[in-house]
Amino acid sequence: MVVNGEVFQPGYAVSAGLELGDEFKIFFCGIEDIAFSIETDRTRVYETIGGRDLAEFGLVQVASYPRPTATLLSSVSAYLEHRKRPPIKAAAISAPTKLYQLMVLAQHRLPVPATFYLPRKLLHGSFPQLADRLGLPFILKAMNGQGGRLNFLIKTEIDFLRYVEDPAHAKTALLAQKFIPNNGTFRILVFGGDVPIVMHRCNTDGSHLTNTQQGGHATLFDVETFDTEALEMTVRAAELMGCEVAGVNVVQDRETRQWYLLEVSSSPAIGSGAFAEEKTRAFSFYLRTKLSDARVNS
Repeated sequence: MVVNGEVFQPGYAVSAGLELGDEFKIFFCGIEDIAFSIETDRTRVYETIGGRDLAEFGLVQVASYPRPTATLLSSVSAYLEHRKRPPIKAAAISAPTKLYQLMVLAQHRLPVPATFYLPRKLLHGSFPQLADRLGLPFILKAMNGQGGRLNFLIKTEIDFLRYVEDPAHAKTALLAQKFIPNNGTFRILVFGGDVPIVMHRCNTDGSHLTNTQQGGHATLFDVETFDTEALEMTVRAAELMGCEVAGVNVVQDRETRQWYLLEVSSSPAIGSGAFAEEKTRAFSFYLRTKLSDARVNS
């Protein structure tokens, strides 16, 4: 399979014989023909022309890199590596995204909300499919959004089309995600595998957004009495993302009590925002401990 191959129409364009007489075919498609489905311990990346899973191909090669190839390639690479297909060596040009994080976390059996990415050309007519798979309401958000920006609660097809057709979002890669009914989200700070800070964030105006930048109210929780399962999966998520310092967002379904991972930030706000003094104090302790360990091991 060749992604972004220079052909006029995607499809099987080449058939050739190997030296041993075996035949093989090459399938060409663009990055805009790739879709993603992510559920806990069940992920799929497929081409939307014939519906074949990328893991069915013997080799996936990226021939050129027009936008948004870099933002999707890390997720494709993580998927193929998990399915034990030859790597596409994407590290040099790929970009980490929420899609990549969810892909990796789901493949390691950590609970994440069901999430779908569809190419723009298929997104417009996808509301019935998404509503069936995710239920209503569901979340539509930017793949690279931060601070709660470009994050919408979709209750009707009119809501959905309003944001999908908005010219201001024409170049924004959008993810559709299951909405987890909750009583607020938690931002958990992980420093060197330890959790010193747990903050609960909620919004009193009825919005689904709990980021303090979007009007959310923050409360500090006692780490010692916090749910052990949530803390353990948070530390594991930071480890999988290769983050020594991380801010991990989690949410608990208020009906099932199941915890879900939403995002891992490698650059969480420490010296600013809610509880800046407590966060700075915890970070200073982590740095002193790390420096002391380095001196002992030197």
